[in-house]
Amino acid sequence: MNPFQSSSKCLLFLFVLLWCSQSMNAQKAATDSSEVRALNSIFQQWGIQASDSWNISGEPCSGSAVNTSDPVFMNPSNSPAIRCECYFNNTTLCHITGLIVVALNTRGVIPEELLDLPFLTVLGLDRNFFSGPLPAFMGKMSRLEFLSIGSNEFSGLIPKELGNLEELRTLFLSVNNFSGTLPQELGNLVNLERLYIDSCGLGKEIPSTFANLVNLQIFSANDNAFTGKMPDFVGNNWTKLTGLRFQGNSFEGPIPSSFANLNSLRSLRIGDIYNGSSSLDFIRNLNKLTDL
Repeated sequence: MNPFQSSSKCLLFLFVLLWCSQSMNAQKAATDSSEVRALNSIFQQWGIQASDSWNISGEPCSGSAVNTSDPVFMNPSNSPAIRCECYFNNTTLCHITGLIVVALNTRGVIPEELLDLPFLTVLGLDRNFFSGPLPAFMGKMSRLEFLSIGSNEFSGLIPKELGNLEELRTLFLSVNNFSGTLPQELGNLVNLERLYIDSCGLGKEIPSTFANLVNLQIFSANDNAFTGKMPDFVGNNWTKLTGLRFQGNSFEGPIPSSFANLNSLRSLRIGDIYNGSSSLDFIRNLNKLTDL
């Protein structure tokens, strides 16, 4: 056996040994007791039960809950699902970092017990019948990176406190019954990459503070009641956009000439506002545009 083969086998053995050790430690780790109580209370209020695939022998952070693969965790067929991280206190303690309740016909409101899951980075409640206003306390869920509540029956104003969630990368509010306009505080979400607000009852002008959202890649705002001119900052500041959807609003033309700066744009839906030669010239400059 040559030295290279010997070295490779040693490295493989060490990798397997390390993986087995981590797996055994994860099995010994226990979910934070206060988070278990909060999760049980939330599920009781929503009339749903933990899945056998992760709530093994009464231990929530077990089974598929410690599988960090997005396809497993985000698969609607596994709903309700949680995700856990178990490296705390020398791998003896697990915290719940993700909660998905999707397409279960669940009814109810957003309960304050969510604040007792302080390590949540992912919260998805899509395609249910949740109702009532979004509570201001959601602005305290400071670790959230993904918040999706689309296709529900939420109403009222969008709380300005959501602007405190500065770690957010994805915010999905589409298909709800909100009123009013976008809070200017959402302009504080400088890490936001995807914002979906289609068909959710919003109107008036898009706040000027949204110029700060320089990392946006997708902005989808179809079928609302937004008015005024399309903001010039879309072309000047949102230069990372790959998708822009403005159909079904009440914007005034023309399209700002700055939109020609959107060189990464692949999908553009802005309805009948774009007409005239200047708009056509702007579209011709978008070399990557494939969906119009």
